[in-house]
Amino acid sequence: MKTYSLLLVISLIGILPSCVSTKNIAISSTDRAAISGKSIAVTSHPMPGWGIIKPETMLAASLTGGIGGAIAGGVAESQGNKEIKKHGIKDPAEKIAETLEAKLIKDAGGKRFSNDKTYSTKNDPKDVAALAPNADYILDVRTLGWMGAYYPMTLTKYYVIHNAQMRLIEQKTGRVIAQGFSNYQGKDKNNAPDFDGIYSNGAAFLKQELKKSSDQATGIFKSQL
Repeated sequence: MKTYSLLLVISLIGILPSCVSTKNIAISSTDRAAISGKSIAVTSHPMPGWGIIKPETMLAASLTGGIGGAIAGGVAESQGNKEIKKHGIKDPAEKIAETLEAKLIKDAGGKRFSNDKTYSTKNDPKDVAALAPNADYILDVRTLGWMGAYYPMTLTKYYVIHNAQMRLIEQKTGRVIAQGFSNYQGKDKNNAPDFDGIYSNGAAFLKQELKKSSDQATGIFKSQL
């Protein structure tokens, strides 16, 4: 988390859960070889709330403190979730997980455990592993948080933030044998839209930014596998 604005909006909406590791851990050659012929379950997490932070949200926080900011952030999230549903936007983690599963099957010789994903609300690796007791490994990919925010010095232009995490967990031990973290923040201020522009043309800007984030995350996570 490198910018003040991101830290502040996270405190308002809480888009990152606590105790989340952001460390990248590459799989060892021994663990990778052990995947051959073994089954891999893939998790599916609840899609986190989406919202766009406006200047007035920050004003509410500065004038009334954390409670006022949380209320304003909650309103932004409620409105944002309606737009996500309206435009049929899916959690980027789903596509990322499918790509990584295919890589593990093709390159490491793993086998698909089930066509149905294992639903999870858990964070601790051992708790996640316990959800698929008959699998050998669990591929756990999730969106930790996503949101829109305004450029602090511009106020009328907005960018997208998307954070994702990948973990490959050994089922019998709950050990994380590979892990990746991706933090995407749009930086093209010159071509950034205003608030309405995020959702115009079928939310084309938002979809484009989420694709960029998905591509970034997929590249990072592949390098750890």
